[in-house]
Amino acid sequence: MGNWIDVKIPWEPGKRLGYAFNRAIETVEDWVLILDYDVMLLSVNWYDICLRAIDKYGHSAGLISCMTNNIGCPLQRDNHNKTQDMDWHFSRAAEVERKNAGVVQDVTDSQFKLSGMFFLTHRSAWEKTGRVPDDKFIGVDNWYDARIRENGYKVLILRDLYVYHGYKRLWKEGAK
Repeated sequence: MGNWIDVKIPWEPGKRLGYAFNRAIETVEDWVLILDYDVMLLSVNWYDICLRAIDKYGHSAGLISCMTNNIGCPLQRDNHNKTQDMDWHFSRAAEVERKNAGVVQDVTDSQFKLSGMFFLTHRSAWEKTGRVPDDKFIGVDNWYDARIRENGYKVLILRDLYVYHGYKRLWKEGAK
């Protein structure tokens, strides 16, 4: 395993997520994991799981994601429980990792676009697809996924990696 993954949580005032996404990627040498601010990595093995996928698929993979509790894309959604009990989510992550060890699903031909709470990509794919429009906020993930597919890259889901995603929890609970 000779790869390195930079981890970024892009943010920019004024709902300029596209600009923040671009700024994050242009600072990396090769692989980058773009995370939403409300994602919690639950497995101590998350980095190794990502590296195994990179080693297996290399730069033919343009976009890699994982499983989660709350998400719009049904391909990424683990439908077992909607609880906020973090002990349950840690247990679920361990179970998913054990039961699906090494399973990577190729969803390139799916009609669904991946939701961007966990995007593992590489700089050369981003350069080939073109910069995300700087003023884009809603749909950055769908925009990027579509360009990745149009440029011939694989879109993959790590079936052995489950992360907690707050998914607008604060908005849903009435926080400002």
